[in-house]
Amino acid sequence: MPTKVNPDISAAVIKANLHHIITGEALATLQVRTYTKNETVVVSGDALAFFYIIIEGRVAIHNYSEQGNVAVVDYVEQNGVLGDMEFFNHCNYLHTAVAVVPTTILLIPLEVVHSHLTTSVPFLMRMCSVLTEKLMKSSVKNARSLLYPAKNKLCKTIVQTSEKFESATIPFVMKDMSSMMGISDRHIRRLLSDLIEEKIILRQNKTIQILDMKQLQRYSTDF
Repeated sequence: MPTKVNPDISAAVIKANLHHIITGEALATLQVRTYTKNETVVVSGDALAFFYIIIEGRVAIHNYSEQGNVAVVDYVEQNGVLGDMEFFNHCNYLHTAVAVVPTTILLIPLEVVHSHLTTSVPFLMRMCSVLTEKLMKSSVKNARSLLYPAKNKLCKTIVQTSEKFESATIPFVMKDMSSMMGISDRHIRRLLSDLIEEKIILRQNKTIQILDMKQLQRYSTDF
């Protein structure tokens, strides 16, 4: 008797272009889940359990400091994959991933990855393409990081943190910011003073209040 498969799973497998690879009983082991805005998909350090393929929506890849400050290091959109780097490097999830908008994801257990996907040439070719794209994006971002002024990088980080907390007032710890950006506390103080003089931000205790988001975004788009 044929295995009954949830129609949502069948539709997601087709959208992910895996319907020729994952068939039969393996389909019943898959999951389709819709994450709400700001819901965590995976957590850095957790054991690898699934391949996540984005069917619809967008996921932000976060990097957290010890004090809880967050930087968005990348976004993963439709047909993007989470867990690929970790799978081939035999490690836990490297980053925390959070849904930016309501996001539907196909979850593929590792057992299916081993039994069906690693023996599929088309899938392995797709992984080569996905990993190459991630490498190229990382290379370009690192090159831009070296070429663009620290002020632009700081503004970009402030904007991303504001988007994360959905607030114009964000937490700010000097030590965390200098560590995240790779520049000295003294340099960041000078940059903050410039932004304060331009009436773009206001710094109070361990918070930053954004006064002129449009100008802050103009600076950050140059990075």
